[in-house]
Amino acid sequence: MTRPKRRTVAALATAMILSALMACTPAEADSSLRCDNAIVSLGATRHEVLDTCGPPDSRESWETAHNQYVRQLYDYEKDRWILPKLIVGPIQMERWTYDFGSHKFIRYLHFLNGELIKIETGDKGSD
Repeated sequence: MTRPKRRTVAALATAMILSALMACTPAEADSSLRCDNAIVSLGATRHEVLDTCGPPDSRESWETAHNQYVRQLYDYEKDRWILPKLIVGPIQMERWTYDFGSHKFIRYLHFLNGELIKIETGDKGSD
């Protein structure tokens, strides 16, 4: 392989790696959240989260569908993927945001019909 071709291949490989890294989402999924001296885990109810962490900084809620199969996320307690299940009736989704300040990361809690199904870590918070 000639020198110009090697440089082109190296530049292309570098560009592909950088593109893949930039495509990654900034939020990562967690299985639990520490609020003060208590821990909230996946499967907790809205009321349990409110009692443990207090009210969120923001709350979004929407209805997605009726009588639909929903693909669940990874079950950390049983260490396996959960198969799709039929949810009869309306599917109520909520996303709560907790901003614990500039020294900690923002946390996004996702609820499906009142049950905590996903915890994401976002960017650094603000004061």
